Amino acid sequence: MVAIEAAVEVAAACGVQVTEPLPLRSTNNIVVWLRPAMIVAKVGVGHHQRLADELRVALELSLLGAPVVPPAPEIPEVVHGLHGFDITFWRYHPQPSGVTISSTQLARALRRLHASGRQISTGVRAQLPSFLEELGAVRALLSDPSRLVLLAEGDRLLLLHVFDRLAAELRTAIRSGVHQVIHGSPHRLNVLLADGEPRFIDFETACIGPIEWDLAHLEPQVARDYGEPLNDPLERACRDMASVKTAAWCWADVNRGDLRDHAEFHLAQIRRRFAG
Repeated sequence: MVAIEAAVEVAAACGVQVTEPLPLRSTNNIVVWLRPAMIVAKVGVGHHQRLADELRVALELSLLGAPVVPPAPEIPEVVHGLHGFDITFWRYHPQPSGVTISSTQLARALRRLHASGRQISTGVRAQLPSFLEELGAVRALLSDPSRLVLLAEGDRLLLLHVFDRLAAELRTAIRSGVHQVIHGSPHRLNVLLADGEPRFIDFETACIGPIEWDLAHLEPQVARDYGEPLNDPLERACRDMASVKTAAWCWADVNRGDLRDHAEFHLAQIRRRFAG
């Protein structure tokens, strides 16, 4: 695969020997472990690449002591470009088998992440979009049948209807919410166990928004364990909107990686909540 070859070539130019690259994920981006080095390469191929934003946010959060996986120091901590691909490099943490991060652990880690997010420099914060910006792109996607050819027309219209209903609820609820730097999509696939604690990865979705938007990407027990007062109507609206958003993006690229599973799961969630 040309994307993986590009990552290996950049690593080699920086003195990192790679003998057996192993693809780990291929959803919004291609992620590959550059064996035997303890380095993961992330190659941008998805619909909303923001590798530069991700790198800036992760570097600052790491310096602030936040529970994040930092960039790999063996390779310059910039976005590398080669053969038309943007590539970043991160520390690799092998995941122990049979170990589950509890909701309490995850809630504490997310609370620490949010505390560090409140300390991010004004320069980096100013470059981040509102979480509502992505939602605007989601509505444009749902309004264009040509971009969702594998999604049944009835399901597309259902998602669009639910989106508009939830958008109105969000506009009302967020007036009383506090907005800050948040992850944007801290679901469990974006959490690793490193040195015995949960750490977050994939900050391409970093944005300015309410903490309820982050909590909406995790099971409700994490919100209950979070330990701070929450805006309950806002959290409920965010939770449903997160399912609409995820269903839309996954159906737009449904045949890549494991996106079909996520597309069908979140569409089923919306059907149960709003259809009939």
